[in-house]
This record gives sequence, structure tokens and C-alpha cells, in this order.
Amino acid sequence: MAVNKNPALEARHALLIGATGAGKSQAVKNLVPRRGARVIAFDPDGDHGCHEFDTLPAFAKQLARADRSGKPYRLAYTGATKPGDLQKFCECVWAVLDGNKLTHVILEEAAQFTTGSGPAQEALGNLYLRARKYGGILYGIGQRAAEMPSTMRMNSAHKYIGVLEGMMDAKAASAMTDIPPETLLKTPPGELRFWHRENGREPEYIQFKYLG
Repeated sequence: MAVNKNPALEARHALLIGATGAGKSQAVKNLVPRRGARVIAFDPDGDHGCHEFDTLPAFAKQLARADRSGKPYRLAYTGATKPGDLQKFCECVWAVLDGNKLTHVILEEAAQFTTGSGPAQEALGNLYLRARKYGGILYGIGQRAAEMPSTMRMNSAHKYIGVLEGMMDAKAASAMTDIPPETLLKTPPGELRFWHRENGREPEYIQFKYLG
């Protein structure tokens, strides 16, 4: 289980919302260190350039081995088909968290593998409520703000909003960021522009880079 609790670690969880093609995966590449980091991805479409495993036993075995090595690693589980797979992935992550080492955890299309937009259950909820103190930095990624579990929305200190599908999506994203929905809908496609709202700070309109 997670070790070396450090309550002094800052809140860095991030939520990234945008329609298909908004550039969410590229945005994450801008946020996660490209070298020298511990990176663990729940990545059904293989978007994050990690060493991929399509079965949970193989993924869990390699994650434990990589953790014991003490070296940086980038590992992804790509074989998820149901909500239970996300929960088991989160259990694997919890087992290697260490408050003395930052661990970047990418959760692609998280809403597809949860049971609703209410509080996150079981292992996923545990990560969002406790991982910060053990060096975990979570990146929840989804297409619609309203579909993301409330635990993910409420415990993400950073919200990034890209291109949205329409007013319904914009209103849900506005409720999280206090940015008017009409403003959010002006974000152009294909430019990797995102609104960023950090807790306690004014929103900023930022430009990410395309990275290989």
C-alpha cells in the first residue's frame, strides 16, 4: 500500500475536459514530465507513449517490478472493458505510491469506466481523496464535465477546458470553473487552446504545444 505520507505536498490533481479532437492527450503531454518521472496510465487507446500491457496481471507484475527498481518508468494498462478494470488499476496504483516520490497517474476517458457522475467509488475514490499525501498527481480526462464523477471534479485543483460540443457541455464546465459558458464555447478547434482554472486563482487562457 501507499507509504511515507506527506501532508505538505501541494494539491496538483488536474481535470481535462474537451470534445473528441480537442487535444486532451496532447495537453497532458505538456503537463507530465517527459523524462525522469514515474508515470502510470489507464489508457484504453494507447495515447500516451507508455510501455503498454493489455492484461491487468501483466501490468500489475511489471508495475511492481518497476517500483522495486527505484528507477523512473512509464507504464500503461490498455485492456480495460468495464468499470471493474479501472478499480483494479487504481488498486495497483495505490500499492506503489510513495510520499517521497511523485507519481503521475493518467486516467483516460475515466467517465466511460465509472458508474455515474456521483461520488467516485472504491479504489478510484480512495485515490482522489488520499493520493496527494503519497505523491500521487492525478490527471482525469473526459469529453463531458457532467459525466465525470463528482469526486474527480471536486478534488482536482486544476481544471482545463478545451473545445466543447455545445451549450449543455459548456454550462457543466462553467459550473466547475466560473467561466461563462459563452466564453468557453469560443475556443477554436485545432489550436490546442484551453481555459485553465486553478483553485483560488483567476482563469487563464493558455496555449499548449504539440509534442511527439
